[in-house]
Amino acid sequence: MLDVAAAILALSLQGPIRTTEHVYRPPTRQQVADGWDDLSGSQRERALHNYQRYLQLPDDKRRDIDQRYEKWKKLPGSDKDRYRKKHDEYRGMGLVGDD
Repeated sequence: MLDVAAAILALSLQGPIRTTEHVYRPPTRQQVADGWDDLSGSQRERALHNYQRYLQLPDDKRRDIDQRYEKWKKLPGSDKDRYRKKHDEYRGMGLVGDD
């Protein structure tokens, strides 16, 4: 009986049990693009130019771009990395326009 009392006393001296460590937390929202402040000057210019061109497109073209972007966001990270690498290679060869 003394052992049980000693065990209860030892547990009570440890303080409350932290239950939050085992609580499910949904993953935080994944960032799909760099923030404006993270871009270099030339990247900002290019991003702004691309956005202005996007705004001038007809509705059906913008909708198509939006749908492709939503599809892109659902890709696994490894596929995104592979596509980014290919895109960078093409850009380096002059096959993808920077305008």
